[in-house]
Amino acid sequence: MNKLKLYILILLYWVFIMGLSSWFALANVTGFIELAEIDLTVIQNPVIKYWASPFQMLEAVLFGLLFGLLFIGANEISEKLLVEKYSFGKVILIKSAVYLGGFLLSTIAVSLIMSQFDFFPKNAFKEMSQFRIVYWIIGFAVIFLGFQTLLVNFVIQTIKKFGLNNLINFISGKYQSPVVEDRIFLFMDLKSSTTYAEMLGNIKYSQLIKDCFDDINLLVDKFKAEIYQYVGDEVVLTWRTDRVLSTLEYISIFYAFKEALEKRRNHYMKRYGVVPEFKAGVHGGLVTVAEIGNIKRDIAYHGDVLNTASRIQSICNDYGEHFLISGELLQRTDTLNGYSSKSIGQIQLKGKLTSIDVCSVKKQLMSTPKPAFHQATL
Repeated sequence: MNKLKLYILILLYWVFIMGLSSWFALANVTGFIELAEIDLTVIQNPVIKYWASPFQMLEAVLFGLLFGLLFIGANEISEKLLVEKYSFGKVILIKSAVYLGGFLLSTIAVSLIMSQFDFFPKNAFKEMSQFRIVYWIIGFAVIFLGFQTLLVNFVIQTIKKFGLNNLINFISGKYQSPVVEDRIFLFMDLKSSTTYAEMLGNIKYSQLIKDCFDDINLLVDKFKAEIYQYVGDEVVLTWRTDRVLSTLEYISIFYAFKEALEKRRNHYMKRYGVVPEFKAGVHGGLVTVAEIGNIKRDIAYHGDVLNTASRIQSICNDYGEHFLISGELLQRTDTLNGYSSKSIGQIQLKGKLTSIDVCSVKKQLMSTPKPAFHQATL
C-alpha cells in the first residue's frame, strides 16, 4: 500500500534525522572535552553536561518517533479536512504550520516524560536559562525544525503529485529501457460533457472537472491505483494485474467513486446544478512501459491494451451502461464477489480488426429480507 510505504518512510526519516543531529552534537562536545583534557565530573555547566550525556540520544529517538507520528496524524487530518484541494504551496504552508504547532506540544510532552526519569538534573532548566548559548541553541533548533518541516512537506506533496511508485521508478531509472508489464487500465469519462460545458461555461465547467478529480484522488490510495494521466474530462487509472486481479480494486473504485459523488450531491447541485455521472471501460494485458522525454520526463504505456480499454469506454452510451469490461479480462478474474456481469455480445470496436467480447458489470444490491407475515388468530 502506497500510503503505508510513505508513512514508514516519514517515521524512519525523522528518527534518522533527529538521531543524526544528536550524535553530531554528542560527538562534538565529547570530542572537545577529550581534546581539552577536561574532567567531565567537575563541570558544573548543565548545558555541557546535558550535551555530553548519552541520554540525549535516547531523547532524540523519542522526539523522532513523536515527530513522525505527528506528520502521519496531521496528514490524515488534512485529508479529512480536504486541505489537499488547495494549491501546492498553500498545502505545504498549512501543513507546516500545523506540524510546528504539534512540535511545540510534542516538545513539552517529551520534556515532562524525561523529567520523570531524572534524565535532567534538578532545576536544570532554570540554571540553563541563565546562559545566552541556550537561546542560540533553541533558535537554531526552531530554524532546523522549520526547514525540515518544509522539506518533508515538499517531498510529500511531490510524491502525491507524481505517485510514490513513479517517483521511485524515476530515481532508479527502472524504465529508461522499455519494460513489458501485465497491467489493467481503467478509463473513466464524464457523461454528457458537451451538455455540461455549454450549460456551465468554460470556467465553471473546468471547476466541475476539478472537483470530480479531487474526489477520485481521495480514493486512489485506498484502491491501490496509480493515476496514469488526465485527458480533458477523462482520467486513466492503472494497476499491476497480479496485485488486484483477485481483489477487484479496478471495479470497486468506480462504484466507490459513484457513491462519493452521490454523497456530495448537495454540493454539486448547489454549485453546478447537476450531479456528474461517469462511464468506464476496463481492459488488461501486456503493455510496454518506458520513460520518455528529457525536459518534461514522464512514464508512458504503449500497446493495444490502452486503445481497447478506451474504445470499450466509448461505447458505454450506445448500450446504456456505466461500466464495461472486456470478456478476456473478466475470464481471468477468479470471482466477482459482490458484482454481477452480463455479456453484451461480440463488439466490433472502432480501429479493431476483430470483434471482442464485452461485458457489463454491476454492483449487487443487498436485499432486505421481508418481514414475516403472521395471520391474526381470531
